[in-house]
Amino acid sequence: MAVDLAQRQIDELVRTTPPAARMRLHVEMYRLAFAQVWAAADRAGPMSELERARFLLRRLYPDLEGPRLESIMARLGSEWDAGTWTGFRRRR
Repeated sequence: MAVDLAQRQIDELVRTTPPAARMRLHVEMYRLAFAQVWAAADRAGPMSELERARFLLRRLYPDLEGPRLESIMARLGSEWDAGTWTGFRRRR
């Protein structure tokens, strides 16, 4: 299995960050991850809310696949049909 250099660098950054600063680092990395995924969705072009949901979930959680992903998508689809879910919203 190839070692991901970026992951190694992130792991080292987290290890060397003092405990008091780790939460700020977590918040910043979380914000950047969402910003990058939304930017990728924008570049991908127009999508339905369900297509966008699948796109976002697959990129935020690369290991999410198969029956688990399909179960989530089925739930989102039924909530969409019922009008109780209106799509993921971008954080500003």
